[in-house]
Amino acid sequence: MTKANPGGSGMSVVKVITDSSAGLPQELARKFNISVVPISIQFGSETFRDGVDLDTRTFYAKLRGDVLPKTSQPSPGEFARVYKEALREFSSIVSVHVTAKASGTVQSARLASDMFPEADITVVDSGLTSMGLGFLALAGARVAKLGRKRSEVLRAIEEARERIAVYVALPSLEFLRKSGKVGAGQALLASLLSINPILTMKDGLLQVAERARTFPRALGRILELVEGRVGRRPVRLAVLHADALTQAKEYCARVVRALNCVEAHVVEIGPALAVHAGAGLLGMAVEVVE
Repeated sequence: MTKANPGGSGMSVVKVITDSSAGLPQELARKFNISVVPISIQFGSETFRDGVDLDTRTFYAKLRGDVLPKTSQPSPGEFARVYKEALREFSSIVSVHVTAKASGTVQSARLASDMFPEADITVVDSGLTSMGLGFLALAGARVAKLGRKRSEVLRAIEEARERIAVYVALPSLEFLRKSGKVGAGQALLASLLSINPILTMKDGLLQVAERARTFPRALGRILELVEGRVGRRPVRLAVLHADALTQAKEYCARVVRALNCVEAHVVEIGPALAVHAGAGLLGMAVEVVE
């Protein structure tokens, strides 16, 4: 959704904003001046803001407990505060967020943008999550940093969308069962058969791309799928993990040897995805570089 008012002269042009489900490393957010609005995580009666008053170490420690967490989108008021601050310096805002098919975050952002009827705010449904979303935000922010106008930032985001792939493997369906994403019978059968699902983003939802009989085979198959998609074209790589840093570093080294990586990051996924996947998830997001 776009509201067109180009803003005053003499201002920086476009501010890119995303949400914490992107799992965007802090150093990249700072480098490209991306503001990150935190997703909320609830453990029983306790509510935390992802990355603000809940770090990943504490989150995973709590995830091992008896209380299954829930996530909720930022409120329109939270978005409004970030927008108000950004509009002091920037003439336009591009606010790109986690897939609307899995979260109400986009709706909250749109409600917040309605509070600024004279402002130039565009809310974008990425159709992605984790560093798939992160790469989209970065694509827009790279162009914004050059001082380009909103239409060019939006074009960069739309073009990057076609160059991004996300695949992750789960060592267990236990958390998908707990969160209601799969039935208890499916989870038990998968455990008995040692089936490890490979998930990807399709039509705005995490869907099962393939199944492997072991977790190492699943990781190998993810690499094959990505190689088949990107070939030897240069890519930006984010190896994704859920409380599995050592394994993620090893996997990253393997992937870097196989692909033509111009940059590589090891990224711990945010609670928005981890509450469904649980600890141990590994995978990757890649963006083909033009």
